[in-house]
Amino acid sequence: MAILSALYLRFGLPVTALGFYELYHLTLLDPVYWGYGAFKAAGYYFGTWQYQSLACVGVAAAILAIAWLWSKRHSHSGADA
Repeated sequence: MAILSALYLRFGLPVTALGFYELYHLTLLDPVYWGYGAFKAAGYYFGTWQYQSLACVGVAAAILAIAWLWSKRHSHSGADA
């Protein structure tokens, strides 16, 4: 999950924008076009940001840390019952 999230952040934003763009032409709904604009801008600006690799690693590390803390917390709460 963590690695997939990091890979999505690195490579998936422009692909998602393309999906919204195609969906807009099928539905002609303005909110879908706004989604296209948001993902297009996010993909462009994130793609030109010099810290994008560090951000992707940070997102993956944060997800792994949260999952580890969550599992540790729930493994101790089961012993109390």
